[in-house]
Amino acid sequence: MGRDDRGPLDAVRAVGVVVPAHNEEEHLGRCLTSLLAATEHLVLPVRVVVVLDRCTDASAHVVAPLTGPADTSGASVVITVLEGQFSSVGAARAAGTRSIVEAFPTLSPEVVWTAHTDADSRVPPTWLRRQIDLAQAGHDVVIGSVEPDEPVEAPSYKLWLEGHPLGEGHSAVHGANLGVRMSNLFSVGNFRDLRLGEDVDAVERLKASGARWTAIDTTRVMTSARREGRVPDGFSAYMREMDRRIDVARNSAAKNVSGTE
Repeated sequence: MGRDDRGPLDAVRAVGVVVPAHNEEEHLGRCLTSLLAATEHLVLPVRVVVVLDRCTDASAHVVAPLTGPADTSGASVVITVLEGQFSSVGAARAAGTRSIVEAFPTLSPEVVWTAHTDADSRVPPTWLRRQIDLAQAGHDVVIGSVEPDEPVEAPSYKLWLEGHPLGEGHSAVHGANLGVRMSNLFSVGNFRDLRLGEDVDAVERLKASGARWTAIDTTRVMTSARREGRVPDGFSAYMREMDRRIDVARNSAAKNVSGTE
């Protein structure tokens, strides 16, 4: 969807992954392990930028052993840390994306692909490879799907699935699973300083700009199903709301049963 004028000169030559983290010591290690596994399917230089935003826990210690150059199947993979006092997750994502420019100073933004996820999420092994394949085919934006890290038989998972049907061409937008050509992201002003909805806002502006986009489910990301999150009214709040709806339904059913006895 969008314009279709990509040519050989726009072929992706490097990848930058941005991971904002605010006190995520519990989940960050698994997130980075999954990202490193995803780089094994690439033969491109990759820079993973972990944006430590106002962290007061051991997140920095979790990242430290993984920072520095490494070589994975011919691809240079480097994890770096950017620490700061950012006002929102949108500001953290934007800062991480800007740091990618410094990682690839000789490359044009048209040939650098930025991939975005969250510190409490785990990406599948094919996450980056699939995004790059779509980028090389001419796409500017790849909108991926997510699912909560809960048993599929859990009532909350089933209720979540009812509101978020998984499949190709889905309508959801998640910062935990998003890929954007750097030139396109910068052309619309990068992520905005928003504490919530910075991902949806960016995608809306990208679509309006004429960027060629696609929504896929083949790179589904597993994200934490915790009920106490780092961002007010974020995904954790949505999970709590589903728990509330389940309790209401159960109480209503119980009253109906008792009323018939």
